[in-house]
Amino acid sequence: MFGWGRSGVTKKRANQIARMLAHIKHGMRTKTYKEFSESFSNPGSEPDPTSQSRNEAHFVMRFSRKCWYDAKAAFGPTEGRPFINLQGQGDDFGVFITADPFSMGATADLRLESGQIAGRDAQAVVRALQAMPDWKSFADVERLLSGLI
Repeated sequence: MFGWGRSGVTKKRANQIARMLAHIKHGMRTKTYKEFSESFSNPGSEPDPTSQSRNEAHFVMRFSRKCWYDAKAAFGPTEGRPFINLQGQGDDFGVFITADPFSMGATADLRLESGQIAGRDAQAVVRALQAMPDWKSFADVERLLSGLI
């Protein structure tokens, strides 16, 4: 009745993910790699020399004890264009989000290896994200690239 329960939780989390992704994009557009990695790295998990040479920052976004996302922000140019990847863990296991820091929205879908089982909230979070303006599924992107949309 009041949006509580699993549906309310997953919609709230999807909104938090979208806001956090916007914050990451803004940081990538306005900060140098060094400034970004200093402000986004989890304490004690600063980039190692390999990540530094690739201009990558890895950090964890924790939403609850049972739900977190492993994040990767790559600035380029050593690895091509800048990008952001978020991989859901725990209740959101299998959610995979990718975004260009210089464009609107993002792409969200389930990404599981053979035999893996999605987290209990993963499908609902993906549906909530794909319902947001400028968010797409990987199938939408493939249709767009092939000229079908």
